[in-house]
Amino acid sequence: MLFLSIAVAILAALVLVDLLLSAAIIRRLRETETKLVEMTTPPASELSLGAAMPEFVSSDGQVSSAELAGGPVMIGFFSAGCRHCPAQAEALADRAEEISRAGVRVVSFLAVGEGATDELAPALRKAGLLVTEGDPSAAMTTFQVQGTPAFLMFGGDGRLLGRGHELSEVFNSK
Repeated sequence: MLFLSIAVAILAALVLVDLLLSAAIIRRLRETETKLVEMTTPPASELSLGAAMPEFVSSDGQVSSAELAGGPVMIGFFSAGCRHCPAQAEALADRAEEISRAGVRVVSFLAVGEGATDELAPALRKAGLLVTEGDPSAAMTTFQVQGTPAFLMFGGDGRLLGRGHELSEVFNSK
């Protein structure tokens, strides 16, 4: 009986050591994953927070930086064929009324390359003004946007308040 008790105690100690090691490995994997995401996800824009809105006129002449001055504006960048863009376009359309009530004007730039289908336009039109451009988009270059989807929130003074790849990163309900 003594032998069996000792064996159970040793086995229990080994299981506890295994659990501790497993927890440490899981913690380390999560830390590494976070670092990898930070390293591989480019910022929504190279514009630094607090930077002034660049001077621009859309390729079709629909909108310019001068027209957007004087009030808060959220600018969204999307591209046809982007796998994350449909979800963010729908989120923007779903929250369009809430964003409008907050006094924020929404302008979306959609880059559509030759032969690409334009499936995002209906959702983006619900949210505000939509400007469709070729691929690469001149607006993306002007605003130093690295990838889509991307959102930039400018305040009434024309300064960049927030940026992100998801709507929730730049516009949260208060």
